[in-house]
Amino acid sequence: MKNLHPEELNKPRKRRLRKKLRVGEFQEFGFELKFIINQNAGITFDSALDEWIDFVESKGWAFGGGGNIDGKEIDGFLANYSRSTLKEEDLLSVEEWLNSKEWVETHQVGELKDAWHGW
Repeated sequence: MKNLHPEELNKPRKRRLRKKLRVGEFQEFGFELKFIINQNAGITFDSALDEWIDFVESKGWAFGGGGNIDGKEIDGFLANYSRSTLKEEDLLSVEEWLNSKEWVETHQVGELKDAWHGW
């Protein structure tokens, strides 16, 4: 997909092209997140990652990212798998899920941002 600069995002386009480029009313949002696993909580990195992936897939989302070499941190970008966008409620749902897990030591959830342009 073509990466558009900010000044190109609002350029007048036909509906078909706006949809293809995911701009205007077809813009899609996601957010970055990072969480630290408390290894003293009796959970392995693989088990924590499996729980996270199960949660993400149950919502119909996609997560791009991974962990670090010492198996304590998972970070990446979360977006909707289908052709739609994440909303503020989804961000709050992720924060609520992370807060409910005793094995999550700390977490950071970023703001919603364009999943396709403006990185």
